[in-house]
Amino acid sequence: MATETRIPQSTRGGRTGAYSPQDAIAAMIDRGYRMTAPRRAIIAAALRQERPFTAEQLVADAATNAGESGRSTVYRTLEILASLGVLSRILDASGRPVYVAGAPIHRHHLVCAGCGTAIPFNACPVGDLAATLARENDFEVHGHLLEIFGACGACRAAAR
Repeated sequence: MATETRIPQSTRGGRTGAYSPQDAIAAMIDRGYRMTAPRRAIIAAALRQERPFTAEQLVADAATNAGESGRSTVYRTLEILASLGVLSRILDASGRPVYVAGAPIHRHHLVCAGCGTAIPFNACPVGDLAATLARENDFEVHGHLLEIFGACGACRAAAR
């Protein structure tokens, strides 16, 4: 069984349950990751995002700011943050991986194909199915994702 890292939750930035950069930095240090200035900048930029974002968006942001971070550093840092539960990695409507900052609980998302908004929900209709499939197929489930694609109310209203 995988070791789970618990990170203190904060309410900074107006998002209840969202991590502060200091919480994320502490979690990375606790797990033995080196903390460099570029990683600190990537963490801060990722946790400022209020909508789903791609690694390439952070690469572009880093290129326009002083203290530029390399592409590989951005990708590696985002994957580390996702493995620690600081970020969730989901798929957008086009099937591209995007990251969502927020509380590290088991959750799934409604994803708007128009504006890209990801609305988390905690109910897990997949858990029982995954357990049944694992039992029937001698399979060990390590996790699952569920994204439901559609159009949010604002995009539907704009289309009218």
